[in-house]
Amino acid sequence: MRELFSMWRYTQMITAFVVSAGLYAALLFVFAALPIWIIPGVTAVRPGNAIPPFTSLIFGPAAAWGSAVGNLIGFDILGGALTIGSIGGFIGNFFLGLVPYKIWHRVFREEPHCRTLSSLLKYEFVILVHSGVVALIIPYWTELVGFLPFTFLAFIIFFNELISAGIIAPVLMALVYPRAKRVGWLWTDVMKGYQYTPTQVKSHHKLGTLLVFIAGVVGVWVTMFVGVGLGQPLMQFAPVFAGAPLLTVGGVFILIFAIGMALLSKD
Repeated sequence: MRELFSMWRYTQMITAFVVSAGLYAALLFVFAALPIWIIPGVTAVRPGNAIPPFTSLIFGPAAAWGSAVGNLIGFDILGGALTIGSIGGFIGNFFLGLVPYKIWHRVFREEPHCRTLSSLLKYEFVILVHSGVVALIIPYWTELVGFLPFTFLAFIIFFNELISAGIIAPVLMALVYPRAKRVGWLWTDVMKGYQYTPTQVKSHHKLGTLLVFIAGVVGVWVTMFVGVGLGQPLMQFAPVFAGAPLLTVGGVFILIFAIGMALLSKD
């Protein structure tokens, strides 16, 4: 993931970071200021969740930093949701902007223009995966520090992200992607040496994508089931989990996610 650090050498990528963070922060603040909180001071209805998967496929690594900073400023600080949970929110939103472009430029040869059914379905797959990832990371942190229970928050975050991004983000991509490509604003146009889509899909990148999918989509639901007491069969087969089953099971899936991302980052 060296591009996450080397991007700061490019003025255009810094501009992309500012745009990503500013757009995300503005939309989050507007809706946080309205009386549509789901958990007051913690999470709200967030149509702005459509921004990270959109900017991720345009600005790449700049969108990862932009999503993390944009959420911190627009939702946590200005929106009145700054708590101990904001640490997990920063990390989760970072991956919200990282996972989409990382998967796409490793395993999908078609562009994310969302103007064909296959492109749209690939994009919705990426949104599904990154919704699960953020729904695993943030609630795991809030459970770990004793701030909020995992299951309720994970359920809200998963569907809040999936619905907003799944509906709005493909429309944004269909409208903006061809124009961004034409004027040279895609992150690989700026950061030479990276491929936007792979010429060859490597086996370890496929495995990395599978592991990230398992962690984000399967893992978040398994951990939620454990959280509501439906994980007793798991405890019978793996009694080592019995002490702190939710944190242990969730931790296993976070480890799987980390391995998957490491494989996706390997050339």
